[in-house]
Amino acid sequence: MYPFLFPEIFGYTIPMYDLLIIIGVFLMLIYVANRLEKKDNFSRQQTNKILVLIAISLVFALFFSFILDGIFHSIKEGELEFGSINFLGGLIGGFASFLFLMKHFYKDDNKDMKKIGNTVITGVVLAHAFGRIGCFCAGCCFGIPTESYLGVIFPHGHAHTLYPDVSVYPTQLFEAIFLFILFFVLIKVKSFKDKEVQIYLISYGIWRIFIEFIRGDNRGVLLPLFRTQYNIFPTPSQLMSLLMIMLGVFLVYRYHKDSKQINA
Repeated sequence: MYPFLFPEIFGYTIPMYDLLIIIGVFLMLIYVANRLEKKDNFSRQQTNKILVLIAISLVFALFFSFILDGIFHSIKEGELEFGSINFLGGLIGGFASFLFLMKHFYKDDNKDMKKIGNTVITGVVLAHAFGRIGCFCAGCCFGIPTESYLGVIFPHGHAHTLYPDVSVYPTQLFEAIFLFILFFVLIKVKSFKDKEVQIYLISYGIWRIFIEFIRGDNRGVLLPLFRTQYNIFPTPSQLMSLLMIMLGVFLVYRYHKDSKQINA
């Protein structure tokens, strides 16, 4: 099975990775805009302001993703090495940037950050799912070699460079399926309403820790001594995922604590 990498449209070759990321971001913005107006009771003007801040945050997300991934690889190689990106680095940087921008540039009274955060993170899940399909087409974020029927041979990309003509797990598709399921769970399960951020942090954190064990690409290093001595949570993504789970559990605790105080 060979991923289809570069479609030709009107004589121009378009990387599927770029195309799918654009589609994912576009659908995310549509989802967020629709939910903010129809379910969260924001006006069209307020929604447009939030969308502009989200767009600016995406630029910062790309920057942080590039910088953090470069740091991880530079630590591993012992010299400066930049060029790839890391989703979790982008998520942390992008969300931090969005919170900063909302605090300083969104002055309307309708500023329920919990409600906005739940809406935005659900949209991020949708965009991320399409992004992972893009990774599959680009041959990055691939899995370890396998002889199972699930294996895929990549003719191009990083997977082909490291494992030429070798069948590897399509971890990109595994994660895309997980993210699509998570997206529909977040929008359909009523008990998860108003807790989307917490559910995302815990569920994706757990998923990312386990999927990293069958990732075959170069993940870089965050704590090399911790990795070599104990071999537990060896990748930067696993360590950040552990922090995500801890934050999610804390937010669940705070949510129930605040609910008890309101009902008391």
